[in-house]
Amino acid sequence: MEETRRGGPGPAAVPVDWVVPPGPRDWLLGTGATRGERVVVWATTALCVAALVVTAPASWSWLTWLVVLLVTLDVTGGVAANALGSAKRLYHAPLDPPVTRLDRVLHDHLAFTAMHVHPFVLAVAVPDASWVWALWWYLVPLGGVVLVRSVPVYLQRPVALGVAAVALVAAPLVDTPEGLAWFGPVMVLKLVVAHAVREEPYRPAQRPGSADPDAQGRTRG
Repeated sequence: MEETRRGGPGPAAVPVDWVVPPGPRDWLLGTGATRGERVVVWATTALCVAALVVTAPASWSWLTWLVVLLVTLDVTGGVAANALGSAKRLYHAPLDPPVTRLDRVLHDHLAFTAMHVHPFVLAVAVPDASWVWALWWYLVPLGGVVLVRSVPVYLQRPVALGVAAVALVAAPLVDTPEGLAWFGPVMVLKLVVAHAVREEPYRPAQRPGSADPDAQGRTRG
């Protein structure tokens, strides 16, 4: 399935494929993620963890470190993962049977967002993280997703980015725990910008005789 264009000459067509490949559903990266897509996610995660190691307070206990590390892996990697074409295809296309109860929950954008109780976990594990801060960064992404999913598709991306801009500028309204100034805005990027916005699942252009998606040529609009 390829994108359609109207009017005069425009950018070259880019392959778009809404068909989820057969096999177990990959809710982390999207079923059928290419090697290139996986590299982007893991490289993003690794660089963010490295930045955390450099900037985190030396006073954190090993338990605080463990909790923050696990949250960092999920949230930062999730920004890139939820933006993958393979993830867009899985989360925004209808699910083919069989569909489990867990599948339905993960496929529902609001339920998926509500499951991200990370701020409350951090409020327990990080000494100077307040419950007000946790509630703020739980409700902001949740409200952002509700807003994005309530507007027409052509407005979803600008609305999501608008939510991210407002969230970033308004972040100083609540006291932020040391070493976690990045957390709230990155949660918004993951859940509102990367996950909630319906975008076309662009795929690599296939070269004749090539079975490896990462060996296929790529075209961009």
